Amino acid sequence: MDARFEMWRREVRKLARTFQRFSVRSVCLLTFLFLSCMPDPLEVDNLKFPETKIVVSSMILPDHSVAVLLTKSIGALEANKESDPQALISDIAINDADVSITVNDSVYPLKFLQDGVYQGIGIPLMEGTECHLKVSSQKYGQVTASTIVQAPIYFDTVQAEPYINEYNDYWAEVSYTIKDPPSPNYYLLNVQEAKRKDLVENILKPDAYTRPVDDKTFNSQEFSERFAAMNKKFYPGDSIEVSLSNVSFDYFNYVTLRLENKLDLVEVFSEPIYYPTNVRGGRGFFTLHLTDVRVIVL
Repeated sequence: MDARFEMWRREVRKLARTFQRFSVRSVCLLTFLFLSCMPDPLEVDNLKFPETKIVVSSMILPDHSVAVLLTKSIGALEANKESDPQALISDIAINDADVSITVNDSVYPLKFLQDGVYQGIGIPLMEGTECHLKVSSQKYGQVTASTIVQAPIYFDTVQAEPYINEYNDYWAEVSYTIKDPPSPNYYLLNVQEAKRKDLVENILKPDAYTRPVDDKTFNSQEFSERFAAMNKKFYPGDSIEVSLSNVSFDYFNYVTLRLENKLDLVEVFSEPIYYPTNVRGGRGFFTLHLTDVRVIVL
């Protein structure tokens, strides 16, 4: 019995040594093959970083003054979705610019307020009027843009009520009616909480639910629809702001493209995001449209 056991143990040791040698050879062979397939490292010199550009955002305020937000574009690695929007705006705001809007050969200078926001008062904003923006920054150069003030369209009716989905999420369900003029029109509807007072956030509307609607299927007719604003949770008793804007075709496409790509607020200023723009020498969009705003308590 002992002799047979000793012979069996020698055979097991022999097999173990053979397997070990095979494993080492296999690992060495695989490593050699992997390394032989790797290309030689490329030398990277003279990396060109994107040029910093002026980013323009604009809106007509409820008092019919014009607000323009100026920021600088940032590198793709300088911020992310976890960045605080207000802190980011403070870091990238352009506060050294001379800003003016020219209407019918009359120049209206804009006053600097804070965090890259400039305000113009007394500018004639009649529908169909062409307005020319000029921005001159000592550090970031000059940009210009032109836009036409769009004709305002107003709600005939607008209502909102709480909506609970199958996952018990509370949203706002909005229904509205408008009378569409004969010409082609492009609408943007925004739903957001009504307590926001910050001017920068009001210009950018990062928390707003935006719904683009064009009138191809209902041109020059009365139009009604109902939709759920799913940007955040709204509860009974909350005050929400529902707004309607009739915008230009170019701005409509600009916003629609951002929505389709789920563009985050940070990415509006980031490189290398290239979206349609009417800002010559810069980014963003210069638009002037009157907005019908209704505050509703759910």
